[in-house]
This record gives sequence, C-alpha cells and structure tokens, in this order.
Amino acid sequence: MFKKFDEKESISCSQQLKSSVQKGIRNKLLEQFPGIEEYIDSILPKKDNFRMLKCHDHIEIIVNGGGELLFFRQRDGPWMPTLRLLHKYPFLLPHEQVDK
Repeated sequence: MFKKFDEKESISCSQQLKSSVQKGIRNKLLEQFPGIEEYIDSILPKKDNFRMLKCHDHIEIIVNGGGELLFFRQRDGPWMPTLRLLHKYPFLLPHEQVDK
C-alpha cells in the first residue's frame, strides 16, 4: 500500500548547508511559525552543522548533526515539521478544533 522509505534508493544527494543558507532557513521558519521564536535555538542551534537531504520527487529534508530529521518540504513549498519534532513542540502548527 505504501512505499517504504529506503535511504539508498530514496535519497539522491546529501549536502552540508553553508551558514548563510542555514540563516535563511531559520528566518523563513521564523516567518512561517511565529510561536517558535523562543525555541528556535534548541531546534536549530547556530553552531550545529545541518545537512539537506534531497530525495526523489523533489523532497528536501533538513537533518541536524545528530541525524534527527527536523523539517521537510516539497519543491519550493513551505517547510513542514516532521512528526517527531511536532510531538516535541506541539504548538508549532496552529491549533485546530472540530466541533461535533
């Protein structure tokens, strides 16, 4: 039903991000998620080396130095937090409530 993610088959390249690119991504994340300002240094520390994994189907994933997947996006769309990051910081996305 679902295709399993395999690193060797799914990742086309991995590159370490320059500090200027990291700063640009941090600024985009601060624009997109205004409530993240207090926690941005714990999520994306300035001194950490980040990598960007480029996968097939134009998907990009930001990975920190410890190998933890943080954010992803498809093509030039908005950055979205991974589920693991969303469980750590549940207030990243706007709160939605459905009435019965």
